[in-house]
Amino acid sequence: MLSDGSAVVALIPARGGSKGIPRKNLANLAGKPLIAHTINAAQKAVLVDSIWVSSDDKDILKISGSLGAQTLSRPDELANDDASANGVVHHFIASLPEDFRKLNTVILYLQPTSPLRDETHIDSALRTMEIARANGVISVVEAEKPPHKSFRLDENGRLISLFDEHLSNARRQDLPRCYYPNGAIYAFRIGEFLDRNGFPSNGSMPFIMSYADSIDIDNTTDLIRAEVAIGEKNG
Repeated sequence: MLSDGSAVVALIPARGGSKGIPRKNLANLAGKPLIAHTINAAQKAVLVDSIWVSSDDKDILKISGSLGAQTLSRPDELANDDASANGVVHHFIASLPEDFRKLNTVILYLQPTSPLRDETHIDSALRTMEIARANGVISVVEAEKPPHKSFRLDENGRLISLFDEHLSNARRQDLPRCYYPNGAIYAFRIGEFLDRNGFPSNGSMPFIMSYADSIDIDNTTDLIRAEVAIGEKNG
């Protein structure tokens, strides 16, 4: 709970299907299912009041329940490849107990594919949001290459600068630092989400994380990298 009395409810979205790794959210990582790392981090976070796992998969729900999380069965239409995170959050809000379904309640959206994000990251991100009196916080990592130098292809297959053309040839040190979401932490008030009909981005506070802690599990190579990183972290 935040100092203003706002409840913090963690939502861990974990559908059963995946493309890169079959049943990815149950894949073994450092001796336990991938989803367990996120559940454990949320449990250790001081500011988190309750933890929910939303899934269409009975095994994920069973394991999550055994680990101490509350579970929410998600309909099939919110678990296919076309399902949006916004739809998952709307379903979750509608399913919340009445005492949590308040506009100032903070939803902490934690994707299980970010196993290096721990309780210190979670609490620090929430405090960043609280101190700034912001309605949201997003974990980010610094972009390795400036997006100002990026191009798209026009209808004739020719290069067109995404930004002003002179920026594509500017020195890197003359360009502003840029950041992109690493997928580890999204926190926002229910009222803000409903007003925007989606995740608040503009105006949210950044919580900057390292590249090492920003590993996102998409394939087996990522699992190996995460295994090494966890070993180094705990070693």
